[in-house]
Amino acid sequence: MSDVTFTRPEYKAAQYRWRLVRDVCKGSETIKAAGDQYLPRPNASDESADNKARYDAYKKRAVFYNATGRTKHSLVGAVFRTWPTLTVPGALDYVSKDIDGQGVSVYQQSQSVIGHVLEVGRHGLLVDYASVKSGSVSKADEQSGRARASVASYVAESIINWKTRMVGGQHLLSLVVLRETVDVDTDDGFGSEQAVQYRVLRLDAAGVYTQEVWEEGSSATTMVTAPFSPLNGAGQQWKVIPFQFLGSENNDTSIDDSPLYDMAEINIGHYRNSADYEEAAYLVGQPQPWMSGLSDQWRDHLEAEGIFLGSRAPWLLPQGGACGMMQAQPNTVAKEAMDSKKEDMVSLGARLIERGSAVKTATQADNDSAAEHSVLSLVVSNVSEAYSQCLVWMAEFTNAAGEALYKLNQDFSQVSLDATILTALFNAVQGGKLPAGDFWQYLRDRGVIDPEKTDDQIRDELETESPGPALDDTEVVPNGRKPSDP
Repeated sequence: MSDVTFTRPEYKAAQYRWRLVRDVCKGSETIKAAGDQYLPRPNASDESADNKARYDAYKKRAVFYNATGRTKHSLVGAVFRTWPTLTVPGALDYVSKDIDGQGVSVYQQSQSVIGHVLEVGRHGLLVDYASVKSGSVSKADEQSGRARASVASYVAESIINWKTRMVGGQHLLSLVVLRETVDVDTDDGFGSEQAVQYRVLRLDAAGVYTQEVWEEGSSATTMVTAPFSPLNGAGQQWKVIPFQFLGSENNDTSIDDSPLYDMAEINIGHYRNSADYEEAAYLVGQPQPWMSGLSDQWRDHLEAEGIFLGSRAPWLLPQGGACGMMQAQPNTVAKEAMDSKKEDMVSLGARLIERGSAVKTATQADNDSAAEHSVLSLVVSNVSEAYSQCLVWMAEFTNAAGEALYKLNQDFSQVSLDATILTALFNAVQGGKLPAGDFWQYLRDRGVIDPEKTDDQIRDELETESPGPALDDTEVVPNGRKPSDP
């Protein structure tokens, strides 16, 4: 019997890590809502109402310092400090404004994807083509947006099952099962409910790509869309599944480590130390007055008159009496533990952009002359390659010819324009020692040239520009005649 809801063992094993990092990046509200999952309950065996109220107060006083979430946003911001380079055929120009059919540009979607890969080390992109009901797609359909290629983004938790098989000497995806949550309108037309469905992508026995959809019901999961075979722009069936895995280490089907997991674990430890520190500060942090040498009669007299604090309310004590203020010593153990964990989080965040902290694949090494690179640059390289592949598939869906490339910035230092270097590079181009395209790329990376302009566009603009007025031809001699006049 078919079980479309089956999940792979490695998927189940990774779920705890994924949830931890996701929750930590969401912030204090999510962490505290999880209760004792992240903050153990003191005296957990005591189920009394008083103990539960004490735990609620203990949790409220705790401070969650979201270093992990802020680090993720800072890393994504470092990538987009310099605008990506997008090169696509004219038929795919729309991806710069809407790549998923919902108004999200390739830049916005890739920002989100980088964040997901940093969190859990895994993501997925599906290239699809929404055909019109008639079965034939006209140019007007494509221009109006009724039918065009798109890229759907899938978080790691949605990719529940996958398989590969050897085809022609290479491993190809043969099965991908995606768990989707869709909104279903209620009968009154105003409300909505969420339903779960499973999109199945597979290569059938003949090596043809097919899709089918299953819907989860109250008693069973049934197929609601029979298997169908999408066609490419030439009207041919696909021989591969146009689904691209992304990872923090490489873009194969294996589940990679989460770059932010270690920081998230320390972040939770810092939160627990904070709860203990704030509890101690609340219980014994305030100064406590004391008196000694009082007789019973004197004690009763003070209780009857009342004891007030302040310079205008002196305490009258009997002969031999004494008083003072008792102040608890600082809880240095919890404070030192918090400070140590904060330093560890800073160190871990820095290592994500430190060169030499990750290993490149052979393909990546060929594409980048740098021998060492950071975890972040590896993630960015993987995302760039994944989107470039998706753009190629989109071009195949629309039968568009031309280069398809998406390249994200991998230089995370503050980009500046060095006049000396700029002059030297210009002279090298003029002297035939440096290709003009490399010089233009240098200017693209520093925001001088629009990063979306291709070399051909720059060359055409330079060739069509006016050379300016011919000053030499307007030179006039004192008698009003040019030197060339007779």
